[in-house]
Amino acid sequence: MFDCLTDAHCHADFTKSSPDGGLDAGMDLCACACYPEDWKALRDFSAPKVKKSFGLHPTRADMNLLPTIDDYLEFASAVGETGLDERAADGIPLEQQREVFDTQLRLADKFRLPAVIHCVGFWGELVKILKEWAARSPGAKFMLHAAKCSPEIARELEKIGGYFSFGLRELNSKKGAACAAAVSPDRILVETDALPSREIIFETIGKLADLRGTGDVELAQSAYVNYFRFYGK
Repeated sequence: MFDCLTDAHCHADFTKSSPDGGLDAGMDLCACACYPEDWKALRDFSAPKVKKSFGLHPTRADMNLLPTIDDYLEFASAVGETGLDERAADGIPLEQQREVFDTQLRLADKFRLPAVIHCVGFWGELVKILKEWAARSPGAKFMLHAAKCSPEIARELEKIGGYFSFGLRELNSKKGAACAAAVSPDRILVETDALPSREIIFETIGKLADLRGTGDVELAQSAYVNYFRFYGK
């Protein structure tokens, strides 16, 4: 067992049965609220080890939902999750997703925050958008959460400020495992993408360490350093 545990991307559940949002996991974590109905509860929650990310998920990409997000980004450590999702394209065309995505990247610039990125399909378009962002905003940082891109795309994204976060779901897939094996050690993070759990993070670290041929403690320490490099102290 070791203490330098982080969850780079998790979600809260602010219900009557879970007044602390399920965020009392005793480790450093970043909770993400990616739907407008969740923004206020996360903003109003406070705990020493909890960082916050506010954004609009691509499956809800609607410019009409964004005007009030500035009120929450003042309390944020990141913008997102935002990005592109081909599964939603029938109801939310790519161009609409692209506009909402680009707007949130501009908000990341405005508030000097990194971005948390979601992508399903549309990889070519995602790389194009992120390269455009990097060109106009040197030094910008982003994290691809639930990373399952190809090793080639991972190397391309690293060059323009990319970090990569993995959960058990990704590590148990062929694509996710290949991506996790290819990412540089100073860009790797771990996540639950759910309510935070020390047990799940321990399991994730163990699986990722085995995949990369390194020790659990070494992997956890790398993820810890990378977490604070990405989100800031």
